Amino acid sequence: MPATQISSRARTYALYTGAPHQTAYDAVAAVQPNAPLIPAPALHGQLILESEAFYWILNTQRHFFEYPFGIRYVQPTSHGIQLHLESNASLDSLLSGLLPCRSPMRSGRDEIYGLNGVRICARTDRGIELRRLGQPTSIRLTGPSRRAFQKAESALAERIQSNGGEACWLAGDAWTPYEKQWDTERQPIAYESTWRDAAWLPSGLLRRLGLLHTVAVPQVVTGHEARLGEWWVLQLEHDSDTGLRRAELVQALTDPHHGLPLELCGHRDLTPGGSLGLVLLKSPDRTAALQLRYDRIDYPIRKDRAEMFAAIRRRTSALTGEASLPAMPAMPGCSATG
Repeated sequence: MPATQISSRARTYALYTGAPHQTAYDAVAAVQPNAPLIPAPALHGQLILESEAFYWILNTQRHFFEYPFGIRYVQPTSHGIQLHLESNASLDSLLSGLLPCRSPMRSGRDEIYGLNGVRICARTDRGIELRRLGQPTSIRLTGPSRRAFQKAESALAERIQSNGGEACWLAGDAWTPYEKQWDTERQPIAYESTWRDAAWLPSGLLRRLGLLHTVAVPQVVTGHEARLGEWWVLQLEHDSDTGLRRAELVQALTDPHHGLPLELCGHRDLTPGGSLGLVLLKSPDRTAALQLRYDRIDYPIRKDRAEMFAAIRRRTSALTGEASLPAMPAMPGCSATG
């Protein structure tokens, strides 16, 4: 492949993944010319694992980070995905969401939180690799240092055990009895047929996470799923003087070559102090839908968060310009719950 073509494809890869230029260049140079830049998982088990991981990312990464969800960039391949975390803080919260644990309930049976049956299968100088028992799956986490991972993992296990729970990932190459029971009784939501049919959407969003800071300019992103995983909601909160860049994000998400099989079904403008801005995207086969919610919030900047907010402002101010979404009829289906 000519160097000019590699450079062009690397810019697109960096746009979708958030990867630094050299990392993007190396990734593109390693794939076949006609291969997709953002491949889908080759195995269904990997697809399901990534959909669950995205669910837990939405549930745990609700703090202020320099990059959305505290993930600087991702590196997807057909066999797995690597998440590059920005800091010790993002590492601490993400491990608490992904590593499985049995949590005691005040009433009723205990519950499993995190990725049931997942274990740390490898350790590197700057990270770990997660794999579900009995499956050739892979989610690699890279962060500040090996010591940061050891410290975060140790603190998490101690916190779980002090609360009467069980750090299941420490059980080694075997399911804990409660994990096995949880799995046998199909408690995980990922066993629902609706979830499995729609799992391509959260997995695809995870593999294109860079768009939330290379194309969009929110200061923070939160979200949740609804309807057993058929609907996914991302709330993009902006400060008062940055553009929303809705059209740019929609264009990238629906791009026929690098985006997802989604169609713009409607949108509603943001009314400050009133209604949220909404954008509704649905798949042609109606297996999944993505709702983007837009709001403007000027958060008070405490002294202990001043450095973080300054980093966020540098990121959001680097992108300027804003296109308009196409005019569309009123959108009765774009409610808060879908």
